[in-house]
Amino acid sequence: MACSLSVDEMTLPPRPVPGVRDIVLVASGKGGVGKSTVAVNLAAALAAAGRRVGIVDLDLSGPSVARLTGTVAAPETGADGLAIPCRRHGLHVISIADMVPPEQAIAWKGPLVAQAVEQLFRDVAWPDLELLIVDLPPGTGDVLLTVTEQIPVTGAIVVTTPESMATIDADRAISLFHEHDIPVFGLVTNMAEFVCPCCGARQPLFESGAQANVAGRRHVADLGSIPADPGAAGCVASGMPMALAAPDGPVGQAFAELAQAVARAVIREREGERRRAAEEHSIRALLEDD
Repeated sequence: MACSLSVDEMTLPPRPVPGVRDIVLVASGKGGVGKSTVAVNLAAALAAAGRRVGIVDLDLSGPSVARLTGTVAAPETGADGLAIPCRRHGLHVISIADMVPPEQAIAWKGPLVAQAVEQLFRDVAWPDLELLIVDLPPGTGDVLLTVTEQIPVTGAIVVTTPESMATIDADRAISLFHEHDIPVFGLVTNMAEFVCPCCGARQPLFESGAQANVAGRRHVADLGSIPADPGAAGCVASGMPMALAAPDGPVGQAFAELAQAVARAVIREREGERRRAAEEHSIRALLEDD
């Protein structure tokens, strides 16, 4: 079958997601580093700072956002047929875990995955959002490739632990984003240390330095670290993000600082886009005058 698309059509930029101004991906090279926890708490910290924030769970085979935010019901459908995000902790939440039974395994091939990704973005009645945080599955598979090709992304952060195998895979994730011209705002190191609740002493849980080496080699910012918290399991069970449960504690402060860093990175990226657009306009005007 002959392809009917023109070169111009194949190179069109992704269509905007209605209602959403900026989209920030939260990724990891491997599982088990607390990526979903970082995504939810980042979103919660941004909302607590007064921003209009949504979060979409694209970890289709292991969705965690519903449990981490405490959503328990399928989203309602509006008169236009679009799903209405659940509202929890000031966040607008969409997770496939709220749409299928908890015991149902989600094992889809590439075309179904791509269709599901498109629907979770575009078949949703997102309100007027400043930021949509996207919890990606670990690794660099079909979901991530669909997002990079079909969704207009403002930037990404990559989550790792200080452990060497996690940082190796984080390096790969950063490389893929760079290949697709997606700005990487920085590297977040999760579970880097334990903070004693009695004396405040900090005890590293891994050998340090590997994540800083990756950030330096890839020329991305080191967005700091999130300490491990013994109360995390209780927060998960209650569906309360740690950033809100104890905002003045070490974990809450770390997520507040991360939220500020991401907000600043989004502003810088938008300013850069405006400068590039102005330069391109000036060049076109000069060429037309000639």
